[in-house]
Amino acid sequence: MDAPEILTEIIKRRKTEKVMCEAGSSINVAADIDKRNQIIVRDAVETAGWAPFHYNRGLDDIAEPWRAHVLWQDELIKLEDYFRNELKVTNKELDLIAGCNALVLVTWLPEFYSEPCRENSSRSREYQISRDEEHLAATAAMVQNLLLLLTAHDMGTYWSSGFKLREPAVLETLGIATEERFIAALFIEYPEANNDNAIRKAGNQRGNRSDKWIREVST
Repeated sequence: MDAPEILTEIIKRRKTEKVMCEAGSSINVAADIDKRNQIIVRDAVETAGWAPFHYNRGLDDIAEPWRAHVLWQDELIKLEDYFRNELKVTNKELDLIAGCNALVLVTWLPEFYSEPCRENSSRSREYQISRDEEHLAATAAMVQNLLLLLTAHDMGTYWSSGFKLREPAVLETLGIATEERFIAALFIEYPEANNDNAIRKAGNQRGNRSDKWIREVST
């Protein structure tokens, strides 16, 4: 296949799949496999950052409006323990943490999201909203890039809205700055992490596809 065909195949092959394991029975892989996959995921995150963004966010000398926080197996075990023993979580979120090999939390950095920022700016409200929408849209493009790159490496992915992961207390525990806004928790399963005891649930919207949303404009 040529490059366009390969890209088309990867886009269509990407799918949402929730992989859940009983808490305390995390899907772990051997150290050498984990290390190899860490390199792949780290490179994918960096490459995903070539998504377009329209404005220099200019915070901490970083132009991009997004941040990625990566947790590997050892940290996921600690996170699972924190959720179970400190937060008393008993729902599927705990099982999702147990069912993944890596977790990438993606946030974005608005400029005018809070009322004080809006009130202290000389810019119009329309400009403020538009600029923050650009930052959010750019971050979503970065997330999609990452999903496609991981799919190309035969890794399973699930883009979650975050559930309890997006709560301020949890973000503080993970060292994520308060000015960052949560957009995605990407649960990643390595291709070598086969677990017959895992519960797998496909995304609800995969079958709801059509081309009816396309309109060709003529004047």
